[in-house]
Amino acid sequence: MRQQIKFLLLAVGSLVLLAFVLFVFNQVAQVYLLARAVSPALGGIVLGGLVLLFTVLFVTPVILYYRLPRALVVPVDESGKTAYVQQLGRRLARNRLLQGTSLDYHREADLQKALGLLHARADVLIQNTAKSVFLTTAISQNGKLDALTVFVTHSKMVWDVAHVYYQRPAPRDLIALYANVGATTFLATQIEDLDISEQLEPVIGTVLQNSVLKSVPIVSSLSSVILDSLLEGTVNAFLTLRVGILTKQYCGSLEPFEAGKARKAAYREASGLLRTLVVQTSGQVVSAMVRATKKAGADTVKSGVVAAGQATSRVRNVLTGWVSRTKKVE
Repeated sequence: MRQQIKFLLLAVGSLVLLAFVLFVFNQVAQVYLLARAVSPALGGIVLGGLVLLFTVLFVTPVILYYRLPRALVVPVDESGKTAYVQQLGRRLARNRLLQGTSLDYHREADLQKALGLLHARADVLIQNTAKSVFLTTAISQNGKLDALTVFVTHSKMVWDVAHVYYQRPAPRDLIALYANVGATTFLATQIEDLDISEQLEPVIGTVLQNSVLKSVPIVSSLSSVILDSLLEGTVNAFLTLRVGILTKQYCGSLEPFEAGKARKAAYREASGLLRTLVVQTSGQVVSAMVRATKKAGADTVKSGVVAAGQATSRVRNVLTGWVSRTKKVE
C-alpha cells in the first residue's frame, strides 16, 4: 500500500510540475510577444527580465535549503554515540534560539535540556499551525481548496520545524517527510493506524455542551452544520499535529528514528493535544456561525419588512388614484 501511495504521489506531483512549467512558459511567451510587438528591443529586455526572475525564484529555495547543516545521523550502537553527542553539542551551541542559555553542550543531560527548549518552540509552532488549519478548514468548508491549503500549510510547517533545530533533513528523509504530508492531506483514509473516532466523539460532545448553541432557537438545523464544520476542522487539526510531531521527532531526538515507533508516538501525542486545542478554538467557529445565522435572520426579517412597506405603498397609491378618479366622475 505504501509503495502505491508513493507512486501515486510521484505521478501527481510530476503532472502538477509539468502543468505548472507549461503554464509559466505560455504566460512568458505571451508577455514576450506583446512586448516585441511594441519594440524588438523591449521584447528582449522583458524576456531577459522574466528569465532572471524565475531563475531567482527557483534557485533561492534551493540555496536556503542547503545553507542549513545536514541532519546528524543518530548511531545505532554505543560506540559512535560519543562522537554524535559532541557534534550535536557543537551544533546546538550555534543555534540562535539557544543563545544566552548557560548549558554545557558536552554533557548529555544539558543536551536533553537544550532539546527540551527547542521542543517547546516547535510545540508552539505546531499547535499554532494546527489552530490555524482548524479555523480555516472549519469555516471554509471547501474540500478541494482546503486540501490545497492544508498541503501548503503542512509543507511550510515541516520547513519551519527543521529551522527550529537548525538542520536540514537529508534529501531522502525530506522527501519521506513531505510524502507523509501528502498522504495525510490527500489520502487520510489510507494512513496507518488512523482511527480517531474515539478522539472526536468526546471532543465534539464537550464542544456542543459548552457552546452557545443552546441559546439558538433553530438549534436542530444549525447544530448539524456546526457539527460538520467542527468535524472537518478537527480531523485536519489532528493530521497537522501528527505531521508536526513526526517532524519534531525526526529533527530533535537522541535516539535512532524508527518510522513505525514514531508514528505510534505521534498518534498518542497528537491525540492528547487534540481535545485541548479543539475546545479552546471551536468557540470562535461556533460564535461566528451563530452571529452569521442571527444576521441572516435579521436581514431576512428586515427585507420582509421593506417588501411589505413597498407593497403597502403601492396599494395606497392605487387606492388613492382610484378614489381621485371616482371623485372626478362624480
